[in-house]
Amino acid sequence: MNLEELKQKMPEIFETVKKDAKKVLSRVENFSGRGVHRAGLTLGLVDMGMGQGGFIGGMHFHPGTDIVINKSPLRIILKSQPYEIVWAYTYHILLHEYIHSLGVIDEWRCRLDTLKVSKEIFKNADHPAIILAENGIGYYIPNLKVTYIPPDRRPDGIIIEYITGFDEESQTYFS
Repeated sequence: MNLEELKQKMPEIFETVKKDAKKVLSRVENFSGRGVHRAGLTLGLVDMGMGQGGFIGGMHFHPGTDIVINKSPLRIILKSQPYEIVWAYTYHILLHEYIHSLGVIDEWRCRLDTLKVSKEIFKNADHPAIILAENGIGYYIPNLKVTYIPPDRRPDGIIIEYITGFDEESQTYFS
């Protein structure tokens, strides 16, 4: 699988994320007054680079509607991992950022909620989504020691490549 093929699958993976999050988080106390649906989100891919100490997999800019995924580690995962790991990584990043978009600002709380959803949906402790939620991508790529700064990084910001067809189900005002 390459990045272009994955971009086509991202809207479908996100629909799964939203359904799974609603199923699990609607029963969680800290979501009782908050709600478990967020409409009108957009997804962008950004070359944020990677450093020796790790990397940012994705971000949600609270209280906005943008979710971005870092293309730098995504390219490495696409080249080195089978489809099930690529799918699980994409699911994991989208789930984590979707939970942030629901108003969970605290990173630790978001990680715990991401793990809760993953465990309840996939059940098998060997499922890649659970492994990623517990251990991160380092479980699958243990010697990842790449420093990469995108050549087109600019002082006025980063270029965001938006994914078409993302979160269309929530955007009923276009019909």
